[in-house]
Parts: sequence; structure tokens; C-alpha cells
Amino acid sequence: MTVTENLNRGQREAAEHTDGPLLIIAGAGTGKTRVITSRILHLMLDVKVPSSQILALTFTEKATEEMQARVDEMMPLSYEEVTIKTFHGFCDAILRERGMEIGIDPGYSLLTPAQQWLMLKQNLFAFELDFYRPLGNPYKFLHTLLGHFSRLKDEDILPEKYVKHAEKVIADAADDVEKEEGQKMLEVAKAYATYQRLMAEQNCLDFGDLQFYALRLFEKRSSVLKEMQQRFRYIMVDEFQDTNLAQNKLVMMLANEHQNLVVVGDDDQAIYKWRGASLSNIRQFEERFPDAKKVVLTENYRSTQTILDTAYGVVQKNNPFRLEHEAQIDKKLIAKGYENAGEPVEVHHFLHYSEEVKHVIEGIHKAAADGASYKDVAILVRANQHAAPFIEAMKDAEIPFTVRDTQGLLRFEEIKDLVAVLRFLAKPQDDVAYFRMMSFPMFGIDMGTILEAVDGAKKAGFSPLFYYLQKSIKKNEQTLPGLEEESPFEEVLKLSQEVLEFSRNHDVYRTLGQFLDLSGYVRRLMAEETDENAEKIQHIAEFLEMVKEFEADGQQERPALAFLEYLDSLQEALGAIPSTTEIERDAVSILSVHGSKGLEFGYVFVPTLVNHRFPGINRKDPLPIPEELIMEELPGDDLHINEERRLFYVACTRAKQRLFLSYSDAYEGKKKWKVSPFVLEALECESTQEIDHTENAQEVTADRVHGSLTKHEEVESPMTKKILTVPEIDVRQLSYSKVAAFETCPLKYKFRYYFKIPTPQPHAANFGSSIHNTVNAFYEQRKAGKEVELDGLKELYEEHWIGAGYESRGHEAARKKMGWETLQNFYAKEEEAGFKVPAFLERGFRLKLGNVVFSGRIDRIDQLEDGTYEVIDYKTGTSKRNINLKKDLQLSLYALACKEIFRIPVSKLSLYYLEDASKASTERTEKDLAEVKTELLEVVEDMKTSDMKPTPGFHCGFCEYRVLCHAAA
Repeated sequence: MTVTENLNRGQREAAEHTDGPLLIIAGAGTGKTRVITSRILHLMLDVKVPSSQILALTFTEKATEEMQARVDEMMPLSYEEVTIKTFHGFCDAILRERGMEIGIDPGYSLLTPAQQWLMLKQNLFAFELDFYRPLGNPYKFLHTLLGHFSRLKDEDILPEKYVKHAEKVIADAADDVEKEEGQKMLEVAKAYATYQRLMAEQNCLDFGDLQFYALRLFEKRSSVLKEMQQRFRYIMVDEFQDTNLAQNKLVMMLANEHQNLVVVGDDDQAIYKWRGASLSNIRQFEERFPDAKKVVLTENYRSTQTILDTAYGVVQKNNPFRLEHEAQIDKKLIAKGYENAGEPVEVHHFLHYSEEVKHVIEGIHKAAADGASYKDVAILVRANQHAAPFIEAMKDAEIPFTVRDTQGLLRFEEIKDLVAVLRFLAKPQDDVAYFRMMSFPMFGIDMGTILEAVDGAKKAGFSPLFYYLQKSIKKNEQTLPGLEEESPFEEVLKLSQEVLEFSRNHDVYRTLGQFLDLSGYVRRLMAEETDENAEKIQHIAEFLEMVKEFEADGQQERPALAFLEYLDSLQEALGAIPSTTEIERDAVSILSVHGSKGLEFGYVFVPTLVNHRFPGINRKDPLPIPEELIMEELPGDDLHINEERRLFYVACTRAKQRLFLSYSDAYEGKKKWKVSPFVLEALECESTQEIDHTENAQEVTADRVHGSLTKHEEVESPMTKKILTVPEIDVRQLSYSKVAAFETCPLKYKFRYYFKIPTPQPHAANFGSSIHNTVNAFYEQRKAGKEVELDGLKELYEEHWIGAGYESRGHEAARKKMGWETLQNFYAKEEEAGFKVPAFLERGFRLKLGNVVFSGRIDRIDQLEDGTYEVIDYKTGTSKRNINLKKDLQLSLYALACKEIFRIPVSKLSLYYLEDASKASTERTEKDLAEVKTELLEVVEDMKTSDMKPTPGFHCGFCEYRVLCHAAA
């Protein structure tokens, strides 16, 4: 059976295309990801293209993971890695490999948006701001500036070009008004240049810089571009309508040599203009490749025909500025997943939004009663704030739900708890924070007792409460109500005293770990393994990861206070700190339409469809890029309404079986809201029917309706909490690290890979990474033909040194000195051997055993004099006497990869101990490799059936998660 056998005609035509440019116009639900993965497999299996020559570019890590998983699933054999990356991930890899050729230090730090904001804030006075420095809040405009800089990079506008243009505007000004506009422009242009200079001085890049400097690399170093063109001869780009100008230029430069470029897109789903996406890229592709083949996918496997007809009827209003009209092609989608046309799309009209909310809740109950799972239902809103009444109603109705992209991580109760602990540690006088701590469930103090004690403290004139409790809890002293001999406050006071004392000598991460350990906070959540508790644990893990990132920048004098200031800065910069938690559970999804892109649900509700909500208001960019600097040509006069209509199209095409649209006459304010034009356009379609709830409706208010949302009179709500007894382990993609964690302790695996609870990177690991990365960079340069002397090795060491995790600066200095001594030993040993150039460095693989893919990366492979190869794995320490290399699973995996993927004969497998420059070697026979396959598959079966219980033992003493584990030995 061929890899394209089960595809439809259009999909097969696209997947089997081999050479030359191809434009795939893939409508919603037409299987574009399947087409891309099938083409990758077709190239590898049928055309025999080496996997290393294939590059697939996506926009999100989730899309990358999905594509990689599909390739793994469909590949009948193991294979060398295909490069499937996001644009940013690809550019990052290129810059770290070859960026030094344009002066980019490969050890650069990649700043998050919040870190960019902090950098800008800390260097504010380096910017000559006059017009754009508000007097009341000098930091208020920083987020706008950063957004402007990001857009400039999306448009590939260099600082010097921007400055030159602004100076020309000033010189050509006809009056004072035009001159002032030019001066404003020059101020921003110079700020852009200053920002880029500061980033370079601090060896930092932001996400926009990745593609920006990758373009500079290709423009200035033709040899590098030529090498990349030879390396990646077959290029595919997903969601091409979402590419910005810089990304498009990058793709065109890479594909220019062989022109084997396949792009997949749909102009009707172009909804990211606000973040720099360029709709004109699809049109420019046809101009760049006038003879390019074109395939239109119209067979939809997601939605009913009525849903598709309504969505199509609305988006056609964007003609004549759609590709369908311009290219004279047929993009009307045909439903293939249902025997009949399906139920009509319903439009519901209400007098008051409270009735609209009630209707949505009733609709969810009815869907559940009809057999739908909650996770197959979604409420899509145009803006996050529109979700608020639906969230409250879901709580009242006891319907499980998950909210994406709303108020962010800090809105969750468990994170508010941790923040309260930090606020208390930073300032023990903070009675509000301490009040929250006293109310933590693990202390079992009822609210009446807490309020009674607080009131008594006030009457006695004692403040702050924490200090008063310290003084008052003594045997037989009853100064306050509730403070008798066995006071309920003793436990919280003891805990807070211990954590406060601990915090004086430890960073925030370890202090929070101490609190979680002493309080049993996480153990309490794990005792009842509900979906809700699993989500709470993951939120805590996210928060700890944020702490870890903050502390990677260096030690703080007052860690808790410094981190709280950082949190405040994050919120000011981003408006909210987004949560990335995605626990798979049976719950209704509430999310923005933008956030729903790429998802699908059986039942979709799109409420609040009124003008100025959907379509939203066209807010003017506070810092627009001068039109003269923008290369994109956009057709049509009303670009905003066209994009909003495409967004509505995306909302509709998320639905599989049922689509419910709704609007009300009254939301906030006294005015009567006007129905969205998109609703009126939908009602023109025969596939849509309107249901008017305003006739004979009583005048309603939110107060009257509140409470009626908690029940549905006709349909009983199903049980909303499902016990998550054991998380389902995804064994389709494993690695040696995952297997090793599971075999050590299944609960450790659960903490690390299911809950994703981060651990502080120990200094030993950072020390090892510093040495390993230096050695790899050393041989990368020698492999490229560059002679690297001892001084050059020292420079590489400085570039790759990771200074986080050490107990003190003195500790770091001592370890750094030891590391240099290790590298000097390494250099002497390698010099003695003649600096043998490795055959391969950092060779990635994906080894398929049954239905499971084991991925890994081999540090180094050398070719020996007899033509066979030696696999080398670096170790930082000294050689171990009692190690049994014959049982080393990691080396066995490497041997299997070399045999079945790289097809090279391996006669030696070695651990290279860098500290004493010694090797320990072994080999693997055919029998050994057969046995290790059996062993690995047995581990997979164990993982599938595991109850994820801990296995206490000697290893507990070294486990990063022992503070969370009730069974730690």
C-alpha cells in the first residue's frame, strides 16, 4: 500500500507532487496536515529523498508536534530526523549554528516579551524620548514601543532605513505640523536603533530578531545561503497566509536554488494581520512562480453542509478581493463526513444578554443529554472579556469548563495562594496576604474563627496580625478569641515562621518548594485525583517555571520582593500572564475565535454577535509604520471589516455538527445594540434559520435571571467531576530520559512529563551543559575547516558558560575554574590524537519499534581506520569503575539508530569522560540489539498499564520531587 492510497484525488495530487513550486489552497477541514505529512513520506519512501533534505515550517509548537507525530505514526521504519520546525525555531537553529559569521554570539539569550519590557524599563534613560514618555507613568508606552519594533521586524525594516526615512520627512516638511510628525517619527526610529544596539550589547535577541538576523545572514554570507539551499532541497510551509513579509523573504531565498517549494494556505482564513501576517504573500507566490502548479482542496471532513454553506455565504461578501474570485477557481467546500446536509445553523435573538447566557447553558445541557461529551462543546467569543458572564453561569450550573486566553495565570486560586505566600514573605506586615494564608484549607480554620480573631486584634490595637499571633499563642494565654491553649492558629503560625526563616537564605523557587513540602499543598491535591486538581497542579508547575526563568537571570538581594516586582511588571507589560496549561479533560472550552484556529468541536456557540463586538472596533495603531516603508499591497478599501469577516468564517468552520449564533438587544449600558452585519449576511443563506426570543418575552434583568442558570428544568446535568485515576501515558513518542525516569519511579515520570513540574536546574547539570556545549562548538568549527587554538577554546567556553544554579559567586568561580582545567585536559588529549574530525556531531534520530518512536541525539560519531564507526557520548565527570556498559540502555539505543537509520557499521560505543580525558568502551552484537528491542517494548507495555505509584528507595534522596511525594524514602 502506498502512502497516498487513502487520500482523495486532490490530496493525492498534492502529496505526490515532487519537483517545482506548488500552491495548495486548502479550505477549512480539508486535511492539509495529512497532505503535508503524506508528501514528506512520499518524498522519503517513494522518491528516496534523504530526510535531511526536507524542511517543513509551521507557526506553532503544537502544529510542529502534531506533524512530527503523524510522520512517526505513518513511517513504517525508523528514520533520520526530518526538520519540522516553527519559523522561529528554524531561524534560532540557523543563527546558533552560523550566526557567528555576522557577529551573532551563538550563546545569545532569547528574551520573552516580559523580559524585553524589563530590559526597556531598566534602560529607559538610554532612549531619547520626548513625545513618547508620558509624564505620569514613564513606563506606560513601553509595550506600545515593543509592539512597534516587532512589526518593523515583521516588515524587515532596518533601523537605519527607518531613521533615514524620518529625516527625509522632516526635510521635506511643508509646514510645522508635518515637521512635528517627522520629529515624532525620528524619535521612534532612533529608539528602534537604540533598542537593537542595547540588545546586541547584552547578547540578547527577541523573537522578531530570529528571522530578522537570519535574513541578514543569508544576505551577507552567500556561502551560508548556498549551503542551506543545498541542505534543504524540498521545502513546505503550512498556513502560508499567516506568514509575514520577513518570513516570506526567508522562504523565497531558501527555495530560490531548487524551487521545490510547496505552500499550503487559505486566504479566507487569514486572521493575523494584527501580528504582521501578510495576505498578499499568496498573491506574490503566484507572481514569483507564474508556472506553479495549483491544487484546490474542497472536500471537507469536519462540518455538515449547512454549516459550510452559511460560512461560505458570509465570506463571499469579501469578493472581489478573494483568491477564488481573482483566480477564477471554485473554493466552495463539500461535506464528506455526513450522509445528509445536517441541521440548519441557528441564529437566536434575545432582549437581554442574561437570557442569551441562559440559552447557551440550556444548549450545553441538551447537547450532553443527547450524548455529547463536554469537551466536544465550545463557546467562541470575539474578545476575552466577552466570556465573563458565560464563565460565571458555567460555575453556577456546575458544568465543567476550561478557559483559554482570558485573564491569565494569576486569576487561578492556587496561584493567588502562592502569590499571597510571597507577599507575606516580602512583607510580613501584609495582613491581607496573611489573612489568605490563614484561610488555606489544610489548616482547617473556619472563616468565622479567622474573622473573630482579626476583629479581636483590631480592638486590642495589635497590628500586624502575624506578629500579634507570635506574641499571643502561648500556653494558657487567651488574648484573642480562638487563641486558647490548643489554638487553631498554631499550625499556620508554625508554618509561616519556618518558611519565613527559610526564605532568608534561599531563592524563591526553593522557598516555594519548602512551603509546598511543609504545608502538603500539592499532596492534598493529589490525594483526590480529579481533573480539576490535575489542572491546579499544572498551573502551579507553570508558576514555578516562571520563577525558575526569573531566577536564571541572577541572584537577588530580596528574592521574594524582586520576584513580586517582576510579576507586576509582567502584568503591566502583557495585561495578563498567559497560561499554557492544557490538561485533557471532559470540559466545555471557552476561548477566543483567534485561539480556536486549528481546533474543532461538535457543538459551537458564537454569542454576543453585535456591532462593535463582532466585528470589533477598528482601533487605530498608536504607532503605525509609515506606508512608504511597507512593501505589501493590500486590495480593497475596508481591510478591517474584511479581516473580521474572515474571523467570523473561522468561527463558523470550527463546528462539526451544530452551530448556534446569538445576539441580544441589551448588554452593558442603556443603548440598544445593533446586530452584527455578519448575522444578517448569514441569514441570507438558506442553510440558516432565525429563532426570535423577543416576542412575548418579559423585560428581564441580570438580577432576575441570576440563579435560574444553575439548573435546567427538563434536562438533568451529568456528573461534572470525573476521577482522573491514572493519566494516559502517551507512549507513541519516547526518549531515553523518559524511559529512565519511568524505570526509576513512575511517580517521578508523572511529575516531570505529565504535570510538567519544573525543577531547579542544579549547578552540576549547568556545569555539564557548559562543558558539553563548548566541546561541541569546538568541533563544529574544526569540522567547518577552522583551526581553533587553546585561546579560541577559552573564548568558546566563555560564550557557553551557564552561570545559574550555583550557591554563590565564589562557588561559581571555583567550578568555572575547574571546568577550564577539564577543557585544557581535553584539548591536550585531542591534540595528541591529531584533532580527529568527527564524522557526525549532534546526529538526531527517530527509531521506530512497533508503533513507538524513540527519539534521541548522538553527541559524536567518529569513523575509525578500518571503516567502522565509534559512537561517543560525553560525560563531564571522571571514569566510573563499576559501571556496566553492556547494560547501558542509552548506548544501546544509539547502536540501534546507527544500524537501522544511519546504516553505518558501529564497532565501538564509548563514554568519553571529559574531566580526566578518558574513555570507557563497549560493543553491541546482533543478539544484544535484538534483546534491547524486546526490553524497550516491555518497558512500553509497563508504561501503558502502570498505576503511576511511587517506588521508594535509595534514589529518593536525590529526587527533585521528594518534597511533593508522600512516599519519599
